[in-house]
Amino acid sequence: MQILSLLLSFILCNLLLANSVILSARNGHQNKESNQIPQYNVEFSEDKVLHHFANSINKEKRFFTDVLSFGFEILNIKKAFRGFKQGAINSASCFACKFSVALFQHFVEEDKTEEEIGDLVDVICKKLKLESPRVCKGVTDSFRDEVVQVFSRIVLSPAEVCGLLLGKSCAKVYNPFHNWTIPLPPLPKPPSRPLPQPKPNAPVVRVLQLSDTHFDHLYKEGSNANCKEPLCCRSADNIPDNPKDRAGKWGDYRNCDTPLRTLEHMLKHISRNHKIDYVLWTGDIPAHDIWNQSRSDQVFLLRYISELMSTYFKGLPIFPALGNHESYPVNSFPIPEITGKRSVSWLYDELALAWGPWLPSSVLPSIKKGAYYSVKVNPGFRIISLNMNYCNTLNWWLLINTTDPAQQLQWLVNELQTAEFLGEKVHIIGHIPPGANDCLKIWSQNYYRIIDRYNDTVVAQFFGHTHMDEFEVFYDIASHTHPTGIAYVSPSITTYNGVNPGYRIYTVDGNYPNSSRTVLDHETYYLNLTEANLSDKPKWKLEYTAKKAFNMTTLLASEWDNLLKVFEKNDNLFQKFYRYYRKMSDYYKDPCTGDCKTQLLCNLQSGRSHDSSFCRNL
Repeated sequence: MQILSLLLSFILCNLLLANSVILSARNGHQNKESNQIPQYNVEFSEDKVLHHFANSINKEKRFFTDVLSFGFEILNIKKAFRGFKQGAINSASCFACKFSVALFQHFVEEDKTEEEIGDLVDVICKKLKLESPRVCKGVTDSFRDEVVQVFSRIVLSPAEVCGLLLGKSCAKVYNPFHNWTIPLPPLPKPPSRPLPQPKPNAPVVRVLQLSDTHFDHLYKEGSNANCKEPLCCRSADNIPDNPKDRAGKWGDYRNCDTPLRTLEHMLKHISRNHKIDYVLWTGDIPAHDIWNQSRSDQVFLLRYISELMSTYFKGLPIFPALGNHESYPVNSFPIPEITGKRSVSWLYDELALAWGPWLPSSVLPSIKKGAYYSVKVNPGFRIISLNMNYCNTLNWWLLINTTDPAQQLQWLVNELQTAEFLGEKVHIIGHIPPGANDCLKIWSQNYYRIIDRYNDTVVAQFFGHTHMDEFEVFYDIASHTHPTGIAYVSPSITTYNGVNPGYRIYTVDGNYPNSSRTVLDHETYYLNLTEANLSDKPKWKLEYTAKKAFNMTTLLASEWDNLLKVFEKNDNLFQKFYRYYRKMSDYYKDPCTGDCKTQLLCNLQSGRSHDSSFCRNL
């Protein structure tokens, strides 16, 4: 949903296009392979529009009326906003962004108070009916102070801001604060050697990945699942007259998050039916009601769900990663240089407490600094957890300076270099996939370069965030053709929106000398909501195992690359994958063809965001 955060940033940060505050935070879960990109027939001169508004600003009494009327007429903000929800970036939306940022910066320079700016944004949001009145008010109140603070500190032009937010199709950014390279050690890369193949009957470990819980403690069976707000099925939503609009007992395909009974049923099922050696927990605990949250809410949920995990997986190692929804407001992760009441230390200190029972005390300083850590799990094997919010395009604090926030990537290089010296194999976990469009391009470029250098050490990566079941193949930087790594993007527990709840178990080469630590196979399980709500007997089913479903001999990067080539020619197999991608949803039944297939295949080949250069023959 981040659709709300995008609205605030598109109406506050962008001051409705005359004051936009992106209330809709670019949906990490949006349909990235949308078939149709809306086109807007907008003919105007930037100079004419900016001149008009400059005159309006100098006429205080007429300003508000002029902004609304001219904004409706020329920018058609409501239509542009719908386009943003669908991932449409074109000249009209790009101009709207630049114009909005320029106007917002004008208000900041004119010392307009946060309350004045927030009130204007709230009125515009309601006037345009971008969201319900309570959502407009809640999002404006939540994001107002942060966005004003960020814009009072940045030294970026409107074009640079929009280039960072929307990508190079909007504007190219050459600001030195946002073009940087992490230095790599001046040591030659060891010659690549084929990974040793596991011997027959070699020990294996079973690894559970849970992602995107989005637990809604206000979920209520029978409430309105069609409430016309970003999150429904809640106790505040009245029982609808139409039975079809009522929320199911175990969840709902519409804009609804995870009920407690479903979460507990899943955890109980896993603990009773699977032998697990350790758990990867890749973020996003809170529900999508980002207009109705507080710091205390986020802390409560972090503590509550962490205790729930400890209860059902008692004695098992749990390795967590931070999601973008854990903070307040959503996506707000100030860099360490931001201190005082706007610091994020309130959250990172809580993470250290919640995660502490599962991790060695030696990692607590890095958690408190930047919510990242490195743990030696067994001799020769290490797990590194990254805070991917430092690449999050909706983390407005990065507009101040994107240069390696919290020195995380330089720290990662040091950890990987040490692991290489010691002959360790590494698994990396995080929340936002590095190839996702809501990962900053410059951060993703640096990360990709690091993985390219240490691809013999990093043998697997695990992410979440998109709510879909997918993967990203990494290729060598030199030729873009040789597959060097694989990142698994696990399906979500939440049904938000239109998918079944799911979880995944990996079989990994186990604990013995010279183990490859590679993923040997994985199994994905799901709960069919339609059946569960009709029979009141939820059954978690094996959806598929990777090797069997796709006729793969191994799960090495080269095999995933071969599978992508097969997908291009064998549409039946690709459509089978697409059903798994949607977690066998009864909500999405149409096949993925044309532009949808092209874009999805490109995404699967792109571990580097905003970069289609790896998309061969597409």
